[in-house]
Amino acid sequence: MEAAQHPAHISPITFEEGYVKFTLPLHHGLPEQILNDPKLLHRIESETPSLTDVQYEALAQGAARGASMLVVAPTSTGKTLIGVWALITWLFNAPPRNAVYLVTHRALARQKFEELQALLCERHFLGDKHSIVLANGDTIEDGAGAVPTDPLNAPVLVATYEKYLAMLSGSGSPSDTSRHIIICDEIQIIGDEHRGRSIEVLLTMLRNARWGQFIGLSAVIDKRDAKDLSEWLGATLVHVGQREKHLHYECHTPSRIRTFRTDKPEIGIEEKTPPGALSTDKIILDLKKTPSALPIVVFCMTRKRVDEAVHAYAQSLKLKIDNAHHLHPDLREPTAAARNLSQFIPHRFAFHNAELMDEERELVEKLLSQRELDVVFATSTLAAGVNFPFETAVFDSWKRWNTKTKTRDPLPASEFQNMAGRVGRMGLTHSHGTIIFTSTDAFTETQASNQYLQPDRATLLTPRITPTSFSQLALQLVSSGVCLNEADVAEFLSSTFSAMRERKSNQTELEHWKRAMAQSIKALRGWGFIL
Repeated sequence: MEAAQHPAHISPITFEEGYVKFTLPLHHGLPEQILNDPKLLHRIESETPSLTDVQYEALAQGAARGASMLVVAPTSTGKTLIGVWALITWLFNAPPRNAVYLVTHRALARQKFEELQALLCERHFLGDKHSIVLANGDTIEDGAGAVPTDPLNAPVLVATYEKYLAMLSGSGSPSDTSRHIIICDEIQIIGDEHRGRSIEVLLTMLRNARWGQFIGLSAVIDKRDAKDLSEWLGATLVHVGQREKHLHYECHTPSRIRTFRTDKPEIGIEEKTPPGALSTDKIILDLKKTPSALPIVVFCMTRKRVDEAVHAYAQSLKLKIDNAHHLHPDLREPTAAARNLSQFIPHRFAFHNAELMDEERELVEKLLSQRELDVVFATSTLAAGVNFPFETAVFDSWKRWNTKTKTRDPLPASEFQNMAGRVGRMGLTHSHGTIIFTSTDAFTETQASNQYLQPDRATLLTPRITPTSFSQLALQLVSSGVCLNEADVAEFLSSTFSAMRERKSNQTELEHWKRAMAQSIKALRGWGFIL
């Protein structure tokens, strides 16, 4: 089913030159609520607007005038603000309208919910805290802490992808979302090995229901994939390759340091001797000798490893842990995490993970924003689009346990680069950020780590809906009410992004898909699941 407002062909807009524009494009579409708010539009000396290239081009192409677009640009270029601009102008140009902001992680959903509450509640919803709703794996609640009776029709809904899919499936497939703007942060998750199929199902449902406006945001989609995805979404592709702040990568090995600089890509990977530090503790201690390297985020692959690493760092400072230590003034609940944070914070270090209570997480984030912390040990939740003033990222590890294969596998390059992009953010005083990780220097590990020293090579999007999954997927579509009969299932599967890619790569188009769909539908019909 093709969405009516989707154009047949849209040319991509690609920019490589420049960093900042000191003017607004003609017919930018930004309302007074944004133009007069310094939190929403940065100005030089309170007068001249300051936009990054991608922000300027997104406005020029109609982000604040209802145009759908896929925005692909490096981290730290201000993509998130484009989504906020589009959301605000959509809501208040012709109310009543609805906005859905989709994110990848529970912690990020909570943070985005709180940000939009602060931005919109008093100024745009006359203090009505019920207007903005949070939906993630933990809760469904509005700004007043109440459980909303109709969260899907809230003026603003902030949700994780899977939670929103579950909510829509529970109420049946939406037939018309033309009064909704859909903002998808980190949209490259559609190609994720474990989560991609569910995300593609969700986006297919929304696309077929004809959204009013769509804004997709990503830093790590390959150019060809971005073109295909924007074509499927019916959205203008705005692709910007230039960074405002550059990144310096260092891979420390037992024999040398291998480096790459985004401001000098023509040099490629360089090798220097003597070798660098190989332990996380030693790397941090060396970095702390250089004030310009602070603050530092140390990424750990598990919550358990965060706990181990932060306590090892405390031990290196000869800090004795007192389980009866008094609580920090901003903390009320005497949890083990609160006790530890209360002891660590005076020494300018802390930790952050999805298991922290709201007051604990908010304290760490507040102190980070105020530059009162030098080192934060964190899981990847702190990498999910959060903007903090880190100058350096240290990867305690870049391999994650795979429960299926029982092996420790390297992070996908796109996920590594997204985490690395937490440094060198816009507005920081230094011209670049530094990313440090280690390697044993073995051949296989060198080959694996090479992908991280080539930051502009994004992980390819692999379609996650295939004929082998049709039976299970068709059953899910029918049981959830997304599809009601045989024709619905066939039409839905044929309208997915995976189907579009299959048509492009296979001259017989969807013939083998049709055979697999017919077999799956025949089985479901025989079991009495569909008519």
